[in-house]
Amino acid sequence: MLFSRSLLRVSAWVGFVAMLFGQGEMRALAQLPAEAGQTFASHDISPWVRQAGPGSQKYIVDWVLQETGYAAWHGDVPASLSADENQLRVFHQPEMQKRVEEIVARFTTAADTPHRFAVRVMGVGTPSWRNDARALLHPIPAATPGVQAWIMSREEAATLLAMFRRRGDCAELPTGAVQAANGLPAVLAGGRKRPYVQEIQPVPVAPGWQAFPAACDEGIALDVQPLLSRDGSAVEAVLRCRIDQVERMAIVPFTLPTPDRQRSQIEVPQVSAVRIGERFRWPTTQVLVVGLGLVPWPVPGNNTAGSAALLADAKRTDVVVFVEPRLRGAP
Repeated sequence: MLFSRSLLRVSAWVGFVAMLFGQGEMRALAQLPAEAGQTFASHDISPWVRQAGPGSQKYIVDWVLQETGYAAWHGDVPASLSADENQLRVFHQPEMQKRVEEIVARFTTAADTPHRFAVRVMGVGTPSWRNDARALLHPIPAATPGVQAWIMSREEAATLLAMFRRRGDCAELPTGAVQAANGLPAVLAGGRKRPYVQEIQPVPVAPGWQAFPAACDEGIALDVQPLLSRDGSAVEAVLRCRIDQVERMAIVPFTLPTPDRQRSQIEVPQVSAVRIGERFRWPTTQVLVVGLGLVPWPVPGNNTAGSAALLADAKRTDVVVFVEPRLRGAP
C-alpha cells in the first residue's frame, strides 16, 4: 500500500513538471493534486511582450508575486506560476485566478500603444527647498524611514522643477528624463570606478615588489516600474534605489619586501551603501514626487575624479524623483 501511494505521488509530480514545460498540459492537469479546488488557466501576454522586448515576461511574473505574496505560491496548496513570451500559465485556486487575470489585463490592455511615464532624478544640496515649496507639496505615505512622498498637479511639478534648476546646488542625473512604458521599468543610473592600491606583493624581479590595484564601483541606480490600474484612474509604481559611495580610504602603512625595507601604503575603502524599496499609488492626473533624503550622490560631473581630492568631496545630497504620467490622449 505504501509503495502504491508513493507511485501515485511520483506520477502526480511528473505530470506537474510536464505541464511547466508545456508538454501534455491537459494530461498533466488530470494528474495534479487539486484537492483545494485548484484550476489551470493560461493568459495571452504576447502583445505586451512584443512591445516590451524579449524576456520581459519576467516583469509580469514579478508583479503577480509582489501583488499576491510569495507565500501564496509556496505553501501547503500545490500551485504553479510560469511564463514564456506568449503565455502566462497559472495553477491555483479560483480566487487567485481572478486576481492574476486582473493583473494580466493591466499589462495587456491596449499593449500595442502603451501609456508612457516620464521619470527624472534631481540632486539638491540641502533639504531647505521643502520650506520654499511647501505650498506645492501634498504628502502621501512612504514606508522607508527618511523617505517622503508627495503628489502634485503637472503645473505644480513644473514649478518645483524650475525652482530646482534656479539653484546653484542642484544637479540632474546625466540621463535626463527617461520614458517608461506601462509595466516596464525605467532605469536611471550614473556612476564611476574608484581606483585604489589593494595589496603589495613580492616579485622576483626589480624593484622586488608589485602593487596590485583594485577598484570600487560607485554610483546610483534607480528603477521605477509604473503600472496603470485597469480602469485607468490610478498608477501603481515600484521604486527601487541602490547607491554606493566610498566615504574615505583608510591608509595602512606597509613595509615593502625589499632589502632596504622601504615604506609604502595600501588602502582599504570605507563604503556607504543605501538600499530603498517603495511602492506608491496615486491618481493618473497627478505627478508623484519622492524625496529619498540626504543620501550619497556619487555621480560624475558632481564629484571630481582623482585620488585624494576624490575623498574630500564625498557628500550627501537630497535626491528627488519625479514620475509623471503621460497617457495617450492626455493634454
